[in-house]
Amino acid sequence: MIRGVLILAMLMFAGPALAQEAVAYEAEGDAPSHASDPRVAALDDAFSKAAASAVGDLVTGDVRTAHKGEIDREIVGHARLWVVKFTVTKDETNDDRRQLTVSVRVDRDKMRTRLGELGIATREIAGSDATGAAPLQTVTILLRVASPEGVHADYGQTADKDVPGLGSLTNVFRTAGMAVRRAPAAGPAARAQGELPLDDDEAEALAVEAKAELVAIAGVTVAAPVAVRGLAAPAVLVTAHVKLYAKKDKRTLGSGVAISAARSDDPGLVTYAIERAVLAASADMLPPVPKKLSQAGAFHGDDAPITEPGVVLVRLPAKTSFHMVQDELKYLAGAKGIRAASLRRLSPNGWVIGLQTSESIERVAQIAKKPPATDTSAAVKVVGDVVELALSGSP
Repeated sequence: MIRGVLILAMLMFAGPALAQEAVAYEAEGDAPSHASDPRVAALDDAFSKAAASAVGDLVTGDVRTAHKGEIDREIVGHARLWVVKFTVTKDETNDDRRQLTVSVRVDRDKMRTRLGELGIATREIAGSDATGAAPLQTVTILLRVASPEGVHADYGQTADKDVPGLGSLTNVFRTAGMAVRRAPAAGPAARAQGELPLDDDEAEALAVEAKAELVAIAGVTVAAPVAVRGLAAPAVLVTAHVKLYAKKDKRTLGSGVAISAARSDDPGLVTYAIERAVLAASADMLPPVPKKLSQAGAFHGDDAPITEPGVVLVRLPAKTSFHMVQDELKYLAGAKGIRAASLRRLSPNGWVIGLQTSESIERVAQIAKKPPATDTSAAVKVVGDVVELALSGSP
């Protein structure tokens, strides 16, 4: 009985921690500096933008359009409900506006639950979808951040679940259509020195522990603050190395390296620099998937040729071959009473030829009724201010 109660208590406390999917988003907030509390107003603006970005990751475009009112009111309008943590990386006042740049961690699982309550479908991020598609590839992230203050890693006996850069890497893989497995609280301690904290064999063993097909090994090194000419505070250099390793094939799928810097040794700015470096390095490790363009739609709208004084318009069907159109242009340009002939337009409704002439539209129709070649026949009718001409025969 006591054991059952203990197990239930453990599940109650462990459940939310395991389920929480906190992903970092960078957002800018803006508010009038004369407001009662401009910083809070700018933060709310940034939170709303971060919540909107999270919705964009969770909900497809057509579903967002269909439920725009509910999403704006219940999700974006209550942005603070989804914020787990935030860091202000820039705070300035320009032209009577308080402007903030904020790194916002959004609890996407909590947001997904609310979307489900509203009857708004979300994207699948793990397993197979409702159509029976194949399961997503699984990946675990082994991240180490080494700084003068110490070493932090998201794996091992002293794992830290809030390592800077972890949220950004998680978002990169989820956006690429992968399911992210939590790094195990096991394995060797992260090495403070070197570009990467683990070798391939050590990383593979942890991937087996996490039940992941791929493993992302990432090492971030934060240098000691140094004085820089022109800056009031010391700057900090951040270097990130990332590598994606396939457990089954025992090979590297991609790697990247990037350098960023913080204009101050302020912890918030350093964290922001780490996020930037990790994202830049992951762009080389895992290039973005090219977007597939949708099929172009047919033109629908007013396509009536525009008339002008001294010009009579002749329209041929769009299926008329260009060779036949050229023959007709040559014939009409040389006809008696026609000063010039030029191709004015090609559209889904046909070819349009403009004739500079003082002749009436009926006379132009009689001229066009004669085919431009012996193996071609012509049918003509006047529709409004346009001569409709249909040619048939050998192209």
